Amino acid sequence: MEVSDINIVKKYRGNAHQGLELLYNKYKKYVYAIAYRYTGTKEDALDLTQEVFISLFKSMGSLKEDFSVLPWVRRVTVNRCLNFVRDKKDTVSLNQTTEDGSEMQEFIPSDESTENRVVCRDIKECMERAINELPDRERMAVLLRHMKGMKYEEVSKTMNLPLGTVKTLLHKGRKIIKEHLAREGVWEV
Repeated sequence: MEVSDINIVKKYRGNAHQGLELLYNKYKKYVYAIAYRYTGTKEDALDLTQEVFISLFKSMGSLKEDFSVLPWVRRVTVNRCLNFVRDKKDTVSLNQTTEDGSEMQEFIPSDESTENRVVCRDIKECMERAINELPDRERMAVLLRHMKGMKYEEVSKTMNLPLGTVKTLLHKGRKIIKEHLAREGVWEV
């Protein structure tokens, strides 16, 4: 049975333990999925998920009854992920799946011949390096838009930035990736 955000907040006001349990049960997979996409490892994603829920639980009492919980959960999760990425500077894996279940590496052509496999592997590595070299904000915008499949408006709300700024970050990020790929001889301008 799906519990509404309003009912979660109401339940929390009546019985904090049950409200927190409802919040956790409703959003644990969502938070873990986002954390896993940013960290690439199960252990780090579980740690981040725990940190996110600790933050959510601590501030749950300040919510108004008609408050929409999902954007708040998303923002806390993304902020924790941004902090993790900034602190750890992990690499981005092309094995990560997008919203539709496909992997980033599927967008890079492959063939069964040895030569083409080597070329494809080099392109994947080059793409990973290009994404990892992006400044934090540009990388986050690119990952949210292209890996998470979010619309521009969703990226704007998640990153707490104006829509124009998000579009600028995406443009800069794509340009940097394109320039990197051109330098590596993968992209012809």
